[in-house]
Parts: sequence; structure tokens; C-alpha cells
Amino acid sequence: MKAGFIKMSIHSLLRHVGIDVPRYITVNGRVIFDTPASPAAGAAAAASTRVEPHRFHAGPDPAPARGKHDNAWWNVDASARQRDIEAMSKAFPGFILFEEDDDFWYGGTIDTGRGKFLIAVLPQTNKSLPTIRLVSKFKLGRQEGRYWRRSPHLYDSGALCVAAVEDWNPEVHTTATATAWAAHWLAAYTEWRVSGVWPTEGYGRNAA
Repeated sequence: MKAGFIKMSIHSLLRHVGIDVPRYITVNGRVIFDTPASPAAGAAAAASTRVEPHRFHAGPDPAPARGKHDNAWWNVDASARQRDIEAMSKAFPGFILFEEDDDFWYGGTIDTGRGKFLIAVLPQTNKSLPTIRLVSKFKLGRQEGRYWRRSPHLYDSGALCVAAVEDWNPEVHTTATATAWAAHWLAAYTEWRVSGVWPTEGYGRNAA
């Protein structure tokens, strides 16, 4: 199967190609499957980022680590900071780096092909899994008759639960890794809003 943008539901594609087929995120945030090297996939696919293994979940937020910024990793480790900036610039060039009062975070738009979402990606000072939030008052959920159903796979605070804490490896992963997970999450969310069925629980490690 050649790489390409999703033209059918994620659930249908996974039934067709298998749940373990690699997934990639283009520079604008769309999910593609299989190899992104196909000329037919276009430049956006050729520059895509592979989705690392992760599993969506929910529940209490991980312990926050965005208090005092003086000792944050991005202020004490110049090489890690530069590596992170370069990874985000390559994977998601449309995102903007915000630096103010020793703070450090990214903002940008993910275009799933079925909706655009402005998000903030907030690295943690201790280099743990970044926090990802929508930058709007948009409520993540769907109307079901007379009732509003909250989206699955949200932390209690409303932040996106893009991966389990143990999926995150601060020695290997960068903010671009978490942003790709967010794009995968938002693709699943846009399908859930239409069908009421969450199409995938993540990627790899026995996730569909």
C-alpha cells in the first residue's frame, strides 16, 4: 500500500492495512500510513514524522512540573534545548516557539483534514511528558441526542491524554514526539465526533 492522506476512516484503514502498520504525521498534522517515501505522497508526506509507540488513556493529570523555570531543562542544557527546537522546526515548521520570562513552549495548528485545532505544547521543567491543550474555549465532546458526551482520553483538567507516562523517554523523545501524538489523538477525535467510536487506542505496544 502506498502512503497517502486518509481518505477513509482510521478504523477502516486499520482493518485494511493491519493495526501494526507504521503511522506518520505530515508537517501540517495529517496522519498517513505505511512508507512516506512514495513520490505520489507529495512533499508534506516526504517530510513526515513517524509516530512513536504510545497509548491513549485518561484520568488524573500527571504531577505538573511547570512552576519555577530557572532550573528548567531548557535553561540549563543548551544542547537539549537546541535539539528540541530543531526537531520541532523540522517536524512542524508552522509551529511558533514562545519564550518569555524563562518559559518555553510551542503553539501551532494541527489540520486533521476534518478539522483544524490550535494547540499549545508545554514542555515540563523536569523533562517529563509535555502537556498539550487546545488554545480555545472549544469543548472536546459530541452531542448525543439531548446529552453532551465528553471526549474520551482527556485528563481531568481537559488536557489531551496523548500517551501514558511510561511511553515518554526524555532521553530519546522531543516535543515533536508529543506533538505527533497530539496529531494522532486529534485525528481519532475528529472521527469519534462523527461516528461515536474511538478508532484507535494508540500505536504499537498492543494498541490498536
